Amino acid sequence: MSNVSMGTAMSMGLETENDLSKYKKKRSSSNSLRIDIQQLGDSIENAINLVDSPKSAIWRECVSCRDDHNQDDMIKTKCSHFYCKSCLVHLFKSALRDESLFPPQCCHKPIAASEKMIGPVLVQKHKEKTIELKDPDRTYCSDSKCAQYIPQKATPTRVCKCASCGVRTCRKCKKRAHPGDCVYKLDALLEELADRKEWQRCSNCRRLIELSTGCNHIT
Repeated sequence: MSNVSMGTAMSMGLETENDLSKYKKKRSSSNSLRIDIQQLGDSIENAINLVDSPKSAIWRECVSCRDDHNQDDMIKTKCSHFYCKSCLVHLFKSALRDESLFPPQCCHKPIAASEKMIGPVLVQKHKEKTIELKDPDRTYCSDSKCAQYIPQKATPTRVCKCASCGVRTCRKCKKRAHPGDCVYKLDALLEELADRKEWQRCSNCRRLIELSTGCNHIT
């Protein structure tokens, strides 16, 4: 083989080797890019799964029923106790029926009336009961079948009308509306019973009261 032919062959061999090296580098770079894209895809998928997956629930014991409930479905009181929705509703309804339980409390601290927990109707009744119990001279419908509380107006008059049944009541003597001055006379049977039981009439609200504890002095 001539020197020219040998040189040409060597030159071609070097070019082929360089091309092969470039090809390997290119392939390696392509594989690396493919791996990077795959890893990016896996990371995105993991992030989506993390967002979509439900948050692990935190369970708390209801201080009333002692059952465990999801914390998201409970209310935390000022004293750091938890109440489930069912027990809280029962507590508020009981307080509406019994003044001695109003307002609903836990560890002698009032519990907030949450619309989310007890509903708008019960929240409204709680507000109305708060107004009623703050009234120093409460008036109730004189019709015993109704007996609904009649709220004070901005400019109160002696006679008020029940929004529930329409009966008009005297705010002073708490009886059915009447002309002239109030006459504090009991029905015959009620008067007899009051005398026998030694009931007295409150000088402020004019209701009959019975002594349970304490002295006979009325303030």
